[in-house]
Amino acid sequence: MAARDLDDLVVPAARDLPSPSQYLAHMDVLDANPSLVRLASNENTQPPSPRVREALERAYDSANLYPSLMPPLRRELAERHGVEVERVLVGAGSTELIDGLLRAVVAPLDEVVVPAPSWPVLRTRLAALDARIVDVPLADDGRSFRYDAQALIDALTPQTKLLVVCTPNNPTGNAMPLDDLRACAEAAPLLLVDAAYADFDPHDDAPRLARECENVVVTRTFSKAYALAGLRVGYALGSPRVLDYMSRLLLPGSSASSASLAAASAALTDRAYVEAQIARVRAERERLTEELRARGLTTFDSRANFVAVEDLSPEELVTRGVMIRRMDDRLARITVGTRDENDALLRAIDG
Repeated sequence: MAARDLDDLVVPAARDLPSPSQYLAHMDVLDANPSLVRLASNENTQPPSPRVREALERAYDSANLYPSLMPPLRRELAERHGVEVERVLVGAGSTELIDGLLRAVVAPLDEVVVPAPSWPVLRTRLAALDARIVDVPLADDGRSFRYDAQALIDALTPQTKLLVVCTPNNPTGNAMPLDDLRACAEAAPLLLVDAAYADFDPHDDAPRLARECENVVVTRTFSKAYALAGLRVGYALGSPRVLDYMSRLLLPGSSASSASLAAASAALTDRAYVEAQIARVRAERERLTEELRARGLTTFDSRANFVAVEDLSPEELVTRGVMIRRMDDRLARITVGTRDENDALLRAIDG
């Protein structure tokens, strides 16, 4: 048999999509210069609870064994959110679970209604599926972005498979009230609520929808408030039927490692620690927003662990020792760090 060019073997979606290295280019810069203040990836810049260290040490004893299909974390999350354990699915970060849902329900040319701007990876994954993306722009007044729930509902058609709401939204920081989320759930065939940053929103109540509605999936992560970005643990809440189909697209058994599952369980038990982290981020978020506005920068209100700004050059700031993230032609996104890290950012802006 004649040899074939490798490019001929690769499916068109893989050829046409941007490389992950483009989206994560800032990570290469950080690797090359560890002295940079890293405010680009919405990580918690503090370490996780000391209980996580203890759990990881204990996990050594079972590292040679595959994790359970029913890890304690599933039961713990079910109890935390007041749902049956069948309504909880755990995976290697909420990104994997969102991708599993998309692959389970979206066929080529199916419509998916999404806010704009929103999480760039969502668009990449939908492009890989040849979905028809229907953008619904967010309104803004130069001080805050705002969801228009009715505009999202009006964008639905008989060809729509899925409506996606990210709340608080990445990169704009605005959130959708529960009543508006419920209206979207009533109108959409299936609603995905990406709630990766909901721990920082004092008004978040999206898990209620996952208890009330069979057509709602809410995804959460341990990467932000719980400071476990390096261990990759997330979970979804929703109908057992939908979660079952999602699980079929994940790696067999469990896609999260036994060490990651143990760490997340430990982090979940230390409420005092995580609540202190959330309080710190909220306080610094408000201070940072005020300081940025005092410098004449258009800065948007946020309920997440980051703020979006206009007219700020990440390329210039990195030469001054601070890494933030460019999201599009208009917005840059700044992770809320510690007080010292945020002060370093402000000094870099001042030049």
